[in-house]
Amino acid sequence: MLFRSLVAACGGKAAPKTVANGGAAAAAGGDIHAIDWANRTYQSGDGTYTVKDGAAEFAFDENGNEVAPDYQPTDPDAYVDHGYFNVAPPRFADVDGDGADEALVIHVYNGGGTGQFDGITVYTMRAGQPVVLGEIPGGDRGDGGISDATPQRGAVLVDRMMAQDGDGACCPSKLQIGRAHV
Repeated sequence: MLFRSLVAACGGKAAPKTVANGGAAAAAGGDIHAIDWANRTYQSGDGTYTVKDGAAEFAFDENGNEVAPDYQPTDPDAYVDHGYFNVAPPRFADVDGDGADEALVIHVYNGGGTGQFDGITVYTMRAGQPVVLGEIPGGDRGDGGISDATPQRGAVLVDRMMAQDGDGACCPSKLQIGRAHV
């Protein structure tokens, strides 16, 4: 059984930072809807990921060095960690109340293990380029992982999966709904 509770969450305002690969359409018209969100470079946590069709794959060899996703070690007993960074299609709304839409992008990172860490980045346009307006941290699937997010004027409603005592990491039984201000 899934339980719902309402949890308020407010974030501080961070200085917007410019993001690479805004796209020619963005620079020309400044339209956030014209950005090719599925084929661009993102910065998340300590990494930079260039996605194609919404996904980037990577691998680390037995020494922890980044290698091509299809890397085959010479030692058949060597372990290779395979990971990914994926973005969902953006959702648009006037989140900051300035009369123009922002783009809300949910992303998921897996570094090669069973963890799937998500988060939300909210982008706005400044001088014809997308910049980060704010970030909403997620979690690992059932432990604070994002189930859904809805942009609204002035805020983002975030549905988080929350594990309770006795729940497995795969199967949280509580959903928290919070309002994040960016």
